[in-house]
Amino acid sequence: MKKHDISRNIGIIAHIDAGKTTLTERLLFYSHKIHKLGEVHDGAATMDYLEEEQKRGITITSACTTIQWHGTRINIIDTPGHVDFNVEVERALRVCDGAVVVFCGVNGIESQSETVWRQARKYGLPRLVFINKTDRPGADYWRVVGDIGDRLGVRPVPVTVPSLAVEGGVLHLLRGLVLTFDPADQGSTVHEQEPRGADAEQLEARRREFIETLADLDDAVMEKYLGEEDLGDEELRAALRRVTLSGQAVPVYCGSALKNIGVQPLMNGVTHFLPSPEESQSHARVISRMEEAGVKGDQFVGFVFKVLFEGAHKKIFLRVYNGRVAENSAVWNSRLERFEKIHKLYTVHANRFEPIPEARDGEIVLATGLKECVTGDTLFTGKSDLRLENIDVLQPVLNVALVPGSASDTEKLQALLERYCIEDPTLRSFTDEDTDQLIVAGLGELHLEVVLERLRKESGVAFRYGNPQVIFRETVEAAAEAEGTCRKLIADNLHRALVRVLVQPRERGTGNAVVSDVPAGNMANIALKAIEDALQAGAAHGCVVADAEARLLAVSPFEDGLTELGVRMAALEAMKTALSQASPVLLEPIMSVELRMPPEYVGDCVNLLGAKNARILDVRTGDFDSGITAMAPMRQLFGFSTELRSRTKGKAFYSLVFSRYDVVG
Repeated sequence: MKKHDISRNIGIIAHIDAGKTTLTERLLFYSHKIHKLGEVHDGAATMDYLEEEQKRGITITSACTTIQWHGTRINIIDTPGHVDFNVEVERALRVCDGAVVVFCGVNGIESQSETVWRQARKYGLPRLVFINKTDRPGADYWRVVGDIGDRLGVRPVPVTVPSLAVEGGVLHLLRGLVLTFDPADQGSTVHEQEPRGADAEQLEARRREFIETLADLDDAVMEKYLGEEDLGDEELRAALRRVTLSGQAVPVYCGSALKNIGVQPLMNGVTHFLPSPEESQSHARVISRMEEAGVKGDQFVGFVFKVLFEGAHKKIFLRVYNGRVAENSAVWNSRLERFEKIHKLYTVHANRFEPIPEARDGEIVLATGLKECVTGDTLFTGKSDLRLENIDVLQPVLNVALVPGSASDTEKLQALLERYCIEDPTLRSFTDEDTDQLIVAGLGELHLEVVLERLRKESGVAFRYGNPQVIFRETVEAAAEAEGTCRKLIADNLHRALVRVLVQPRERGTGNAVVSDVPAGNMANIALKAIEDALQAGAAHGCVVADAEARLLAVSPFEDGLTELGVRMAALEAMKTALSQASPVLLEPIMSVELRMPPEYVGDCVNLLGAKNARILDVRTGDFDSGITAMAPMRQLFGFSTELRSRTKGKAFYSLVFSRYDVVG
């Protein structure tokens, strides 16, 4: 059997507090990777190894590990659920072949649940669903199953469902058995029994639905179903695998990770229904790109998906897509267009590393020695200009100004922040030219809070910082054409040029486009670079311009002279004029807000959102738990968590997900 047939690369993804890390801890325990369960709420979970993660009880950075389960090697990446650490999810899914999505049986599909689902779908990852916390009051497994079909646009196929007759048991529809998990050894021992009473009736009805769903999706099952032929468990399992890999369906499992219920069937599902590296869409895309670029079939191709600093030591996380690479190998970086050397290779278990002599196709490993690598780099054992699909990252929406005590302290903070920005592509750091302040920009208040706390500890420098400020942008609502000229004497050289540009709006969220009607050449390139700089400098409000097209119409001599510096200055003048005449408007970040609260606090939460100029989209009420979905400007949401706790006596929870930039109301 090939190596690919017995390995899996999966990401564990979900909304915050759905139970991803608790589930991952059980995967490690039942596969004997660890011998003692650590709980998130005790700050002892294996995968949450950072001090800030243990203190806050949340996952901040994705963590990798590998387990063996029934002869299959499973590489696991446990990801954060908080949207402020979205890049960790994005880059994990970029290198995985499948995903396990965790939904809460009480709260169902929440805002970040939909976000991570879309991220997995974007990369073409087959998914399994684990509906967690089905033991809790208010949990409704079948409501969540229905929402998967209604809200996520995919056919859910339940494999395990809550037992109606046995407390803490799950009914396995494929095997036709009720499974219970022995509390004496923390669920390690799985007991099997024949379904009786209500479970026997449930098995008959639900298994029929199971077969009918597969018949709708799979021709082989349909043929036997219409012919009223018997369908064996292996045939049904093979059919479910086919429709899972094609993205038509998702197998659904139930349980309670905290109570050690239902985890082993899910582990079996990973081996049965998720793809091997060789079967994955990401592998197929890489092979196709290699063929287009003329890269040899056995050549090593690796993708850098994460960078981590430990002191001055830089560690590179790699997904090997093709071939193999050994320690002390020279590898070609297609972005840098030069060779770098891998010193050592390691397998990863959270924050522990085990040296290995080589990494092979389909593996996720850590490498040292690659000093210039950044997230998104493509590596080869031979020269190539092929660059694999990069990782999409969200742009910062908040920034904060730092005030160090001295110039030397500023330099120390700048050096550390440069490393943090390499580690986290959603983080930005720069010095404000007007105030000479050090600015740090991130995705949210929690993101900045964690960065500043880490900066304080690692730098040993005392610094003050202001309140977070919203990052505004601007755009244009009309088209405008303008001409810029330059006639300037600098150091005895007369610089002259004429540049004409057109600025016009683009659809919201599509970003900027810089295009040229001028034949390619040095002067055109200088003008285009100046246009890009002008978009960064902004128009009427001095903010970065978004969703605009800037077209270079002409570059020509002015008063019979044309110089490079003249072209740049003329292009900047033309852009400044065009932007000011194109009806510039200010844009602000709009956030999707999702609240959960006991039913008695719905009114208080609605009133609070109203005071924040939020637009309420949906209100869901239930006997145990209620929810509100709304859209609100980021600038109105500072201090929202404190007000929410005060009004609901700490019983309500919320999440913010960046939605879009829109015109300031």
